[in-house]
This record gives sequence, structure tokens and C-alpha cells, in this order.
Amino acid sequence: MNQKKIRFEYYHVVFRKKDDRQAQRDRLFDLSQWMRKAKQKSLEARTFNYRQEKARLDDTYWDDELKFYFLHFLRLRDTIPATATVTTKVEPLELEDDEFIGEEATALYDEVNHVLMLQRNKYSLGPEGIEEYLNILWDSEDETIYLRPICPPNVFEMAKKSSEYRKINLRFADLKTVESSQRLIDKFKSPLGSILSNFEKFDGVNAQVTITVGNTKSSLNTDTISDNLSDIEENSEYFSRAELVRRPEDDDTRVELIDLFAHKAHDFCTFRMERREHLSHHAIAKEMWIIYSANEECKNRQRVISSYLRN
Repeated sequence: MNQKKIRFEYYHVVFRKKDDRQAQRDRLFDLSQWMRKAKQKSLEARTFNYRQEKARLDDTYWDDELKFYFLHFLRLRDTIPATATVTTKVEPLELEDDEFIGEEATALYDEVNHVLMLQRNKYSLGPEGIEEYLNILWDSEDETIYLRPICPPNVFEMAKKSSEYRKINLRFADLKTVESSQRLIDKFKSPLGSILSNFEKFDGVNAQVTITVGNTKSSLNTDTISDNLSDIEENSEYFSRAELVRRPEDDDTRVELIDLFAHKAHDFCTFRMERREHLSHHAIAKEMWIIYSANEECKNRQRVISSYLRN
């Protein structure tokens, strides 16, 4: 029995008109209208070129039982894997001219909050690819659709509420472009001040620092990490990347990576699979509903995600 861990991310479906001012807020896009337009096209008509390959909406529908819209995307790859047995040499997998390797991605759409819950798959369409596909099919000169990542509004506060810190990874900005001085760096509460001060002596452009507990079950010093988080939040111009691997305070069985500058709301689900079994779109859709729905038997992430949108 194998296990497959799937990541889900949350996006706000919005659009902007060509003449919108830069300071003007995004407009909410009704993706159900896009789905109706897509359903009027044949499979062939909604297959478009994508980065030297092809992409397609395989299906979209309203589920009467689960009470959400679902979408099933395919990336049609023509890079061919090989096959082998324990007694024969490797041979390329042969495909017909109109055959492809289909890499799938499932999405749940909440039309009330204009939220798209998207399965992340290494080889399938990612959010940028799906955003591009939405616009190709919508085909509007006046409107551009965007998938805006939904982020927790208090990521630094959330990071400090951890039971364990496993790793911190920092990349410094080019300090030559930052209005820095030793007096400012001396105000750092954590050892980052000393690290930055010594880095400047190298006259370097870029540097990255990774501190980890390795394979041990211990934690980095919580007080020091807390001071680091405060310094990063208050002096973000010194850093181009800041990532933290931690165990949440309310779920110390799960280890997660937090991107302190671009942390997307996300969830994970682990599927148990037999060898050579295909993880179906409908199985993924059902698990997405269990995570997102406000139904009493579900986890009700809908409430949390919608609260992020209000902040």
C-alpha cells in the first residue's frame, strides 16, 4: 500500500478591465459563467497550446451532492517515458500521433466567495498555467482574469505560535541597494544583526543562511527564532527570502513550511493507494469537499478562507 500526499492551495478569482486604474481594487469574477462558455465547446475546441505542449479543461460540473462546482484540467505531455521489466531492457513507451500523457489537476470552486481550491501536481498545470488557460478561453480584449493567492493576514504571528522549529532559511537582499547602517543593524534583537554586519565586510551581492536541526527530534531555540521573526518582520528590506519549517501549536503531528513573504493558504491530504492504481479526479474532489465544506462532517476551511478575504 502506497501513500500519496497532495497539496491544495486557495486562490481568489478576480478580474480587471483594461481601463481600470492601478489603485483600483480587483473585481470579483464569476467563474460559473466561464464554465458555461467552456461546456459549449468540444474537447478539441477547448484544447490549447501551452508551453510547447497542450492544455485542456477535461470536464467541469456542478455536483448536486457536494454542492460545489468542480473542474478537471489536463496537461497533455508529449515527452514520453520508458517502460521496462525485471527481465527486459528499457524501451520507450509508444504513443499514437494523437495520444499524450495526461497530467491531471482538480479544482473546487466556491461561487459564494469566488474561491478556487486547487490541487497542486508537479507535472500538471499550476496556478499560472490555469490563469493563462482561463484567459485564452474567455477571449476578452477588455477583461483579464487573475488567480490571486489567498494568504493568512498574520503570518508572522502564526509562525510564532509553533510547538517546534525545524529549519530556517534566509536569503539576504543586495545590501548595496538597501539604505543600511551599522546603527540600524545594531537594533536587531537576534543574531541576524551580527550575521548581516559581517556579510557586508565581504562586499558580496547575495548570501543565503540555512539553520536546521537535521535528523534530530529537537527544535531550534524558540526564543532566538521568535527574535529572528520580529527582526525579519520589522526589517524586511534586508531579506529577499525567508522560510521557516515548523510544527503548528494546534497540530504538532504536522510539519509545514511557511514562506514568510508569500505564504499561501494551503492544506494537505494523504491518499492510500494500491500499487499501479490511478488516483481519480472524483476521489480527489471528494477529499477537497471534506476539507473545505461547512458541512458538519467536514473541516470547514471555507470559514477560515473567507475570513482571510475580509481582512
